Amino acid sequence: MAMAGGVAVFSLSLATVPITLSSASTKSCKSANGYKVTGANAKLVCQGLAYYAGKTMTFVAPDSPGGGFNNNAVAYKPYLQAYLGATVNVINVPAGNTVAGMNFVAGTNTSTNVGLTVGWMNLGPAIEDRVLNIPGIQFNPTGEDMLGGTTPSLSVVAAWKSPACAAWDNGLASLLSSNTAANPVSEPIQTTGSTTLDLMLINGVFGIHYHSIPGYASSSALIAGWVRGDGCVIDDPASALNTYIAGGVAVPLLLNEAYPSNIADASFYAGVPTYAQAVKTYAKYIKTKLSKLAVPALTYIAASSRVFFTPPRTPHDEVAALTAAFKWASLNKNLQAYQSNIGNLPGYVTPLQCKTAYINRVVDATKTKQFLTAIG
Repeated sequence: MAMAGGVAVFSLSLATVPITLSSASTKSCKSANGYKVTGANAKLVCQGLAYYAGKTMTFVAPDSPGGGFNNNAVAYKPYLQAYLGATVNVINVPAGNTVAGMNFVAGTNTSTNVGLTVGWMNLGPAIEDRVLNIPGIQFNPTGEDMLGGTTPSLSVVAAWKSPACAAWDNGLASLLSSNTAANPVSEPIQTTGSTTLDLMLINGVFGIHYHSIPGYASSSALIAGWVRGDGCVIDDPASALNTYIAGGVAVPLLLNEAYPSNIADASFYAGVPTYAQAVKTYAKYIKTKLSKLAVPALTYIAASSRVFFTPPRTPHDEVAALTAAFKWASLNKNLQAYQSNIGNLPGYVTPLQCKTAYINRVVDATKTKQFLTAIG
């Protein structure tokens, strides 16, 4: 690891094979690792592959090493390198709870090397900032080139097991019945972001009295604070919390989606309700008009992808090649096995699905703006 301008840079050089186009037509070629390019978009993909061959790219992870975005960038890196024939360097830009990293990628729109910087788009803070007019996001997400997304990440609301957290570490039903204004749940949270928005919506839907402890700049910082006793309940990717839950020092309370039985550590989540199940099972706690207003937003944000993107000035052939590389990587059996082993749902979301999901989430969030504003 090297430091460049205060940014951590991770580099892994892999041997690449030059892209060779057919002498007869640019509609016929193979990726650097030998996969035949076919389909209506083949000509653009082939031209893009020729451009990336031998180039060096930057993949921005908008969090610190150990965070979910970083882990996924590192996981995708060798596959993107292999398909494109390029060298991919992962850098971490964690400031602003993923906002700085997204701004960094979008800011390369004015670069003379457009197409050589890619990154993850985190829709949580992008939606929060747009709906609540929070300063920070310096670009319009729908104007960026969304190249595809990961299958929605599994996230879990979990309580730390300790005497100080004893009222909350025995399941969601116990938490809801024990919680009062005089006995609020202490929750370390990131300043903005998907998991923060999720947790605030959960609190609002079920009328949970809580004391938030804000200011954690990344997922890893949040977990470190939780482990040292800063608070009792957090929401974070299951892949980041599995170690603590499997080790018996934390208890899962709620999942955004059902934990697949074929994924590692699934047994530790048996009987843990999903957002949708909890809304039905614990309907008696959803009492106010404001709480009911937040239910659609809560159930919709259960499915949120990490979106792979690049700025809109990127030439069409480069966009085509990046899109093809990301899809190939996402569907690669080895990468899918790795994702399963760390507790992620393997799979692939198309660029159109990513953009549609973002627009739908903005609409849902706008409908619940009164609620989001009320919770700050």
